[in-house]
Amino acid sequence: MRLHDETVITAWDVPIQIACPREAMARRLVKKSCKDNKELSVQTLRAIVRLTRMSSSLLAALAIFLPLLARTRDLRFSLGSAIPLLFIGMCTFIANDLEDLEKDQLIHPERPLPARDLTAELAAILYFVSLGVALFSTRYFVAQDIAFWYYFLAILSVSYVYIIDGLPIIKTAYVAAASSIPVLIIARMYPNEPRLYVIAGSVFLFTLGREICGDIQDRAGDSVTCLHRFKPLSLAVFAFVVQGIGMVLLASQIDSRGEAIDVFAMTFILALAGVCWFKLERYKQSTLLMKIQLFVGLYLLI
Repeated sequence: MRLHDETVITAWDVPIQIACPREAMARRLVKKSCKDNKELSVQTLRAIVRLTRMSSSLLAALAIFLPLLARTRDLRFSLGSAIPLLFIGMCTFIANDLEDLEKDQLIHPERPLPARDLTAELAAILYFVSLGVALFSTRYFVAQDIAFWYYFLAILSVSYVYIIDGLPIIKTAYVAAASSIPVLIIARMYPNEPRLYVIAGSVFLFTLGREICGDIQDRAGDSVTCLHRFKPLSLAVFAFVVQGIGMVLLASQIDSRGEAIDVFAMTFILALAGVCWFKLERYKQSTLLMKIQLFVGLYLLI
């Protein structure tokens, strides 16, 4: 009887012992699938951040948000005025990458679209979503007398791909003019602060110089214009001279010790960018420093 009981127990044990490894394997597969999906989602989000040049888009939004918050102390108003510019910037960069897809496969294979981190279809959807959010948020948050500038910037964004195809010679000036519009919006809101127009002019010059340096790096894939007659070194010198003029304009508007320190910091960063470009030949790091310089310059708008 005792032997019979043991036999029964053993018989029931067999399928349990067989089933346990199967269940464990299923759990491992589910866990691995969840981990893979999570990693894929993170990679997709990173690719979207790179596609939309989030740092540059955020810079445009901060150029509105910080000055308004400092002047009005109204978080909702300041945030509502900045959101459209964030999405306008995003759709601009998406359109640029969609237009330059074939060229980027040669000179920028690490970008999300040529690297196949994102599909062109998804990028197109993101473009229209960003543009839609930009237009609707402008309609909802921005006063009618100021909204013109937002719509004008959106038009510049939509027209960008046609401009670089039809008139590539004005590409750098076109981008520089669009980049100065956020400061012009603040100047339009506060007409009793004429120094804001000087700062807008400086932003134009800084962006113009940085875009020229970017075009030098992309020279092999860009459309041939009259600028190709000049040597890259001559263009780079011109780009830094232009940015130096922008620094002089900012220095003429210094009103406090904090602003003096900020202008000095911007000058130091520009000098460091020059060292990276001309001496170390680290061109990407140099253009990155130029972008950091603009972030530092946001203090002058407050």
